Amino acid sequence: MNSPIGGFYLNAQYRKKAEQFELSSKPKLTITIELQLDSSIILSDSQICLADIECQFSTPQAAISLLPTVTATGMIQLDCSIKIEHTDDDIAMMKQQIVNIESGESLSTLVEGNDRIRLKVSCDIG
Repeated sequence: MNSPIGGFYLNAQYRKKAEQFELSSKPKLTITIELQLDSSIILSDSQICLADIECQFSTPQAAISLLPTVTATGMIQLDCSIKIEHTDDDIAMMKQQIVNIESGESLSTLVEGNDRIRLKVSCDIG
């Protein structure tokens, strides 16, 4: 006679193995990021992240949440949400920036076209 609890246990084990396999098959990315406000660096960090999993970078002055994805062509897309602690409401508003970059490349861009905020990123697959 089969136990319903045993079925739930086996199902949970299969789900866990499937999740582990999915995580192990995602590309590892080394992301280096630098955020400048008025030519002063307010955040500079490097992390190893998995594709399609959000990663966080933060200092007391700024926080960046980004979702890296690898496209079919091998480009890396970084969808960034940027929050800067500042008295100027225009600077302190949550900013969004999407960066498309190739592995091994370094790129610098203005955040939402604001010439006071500059984002520099580099990314390597592997």
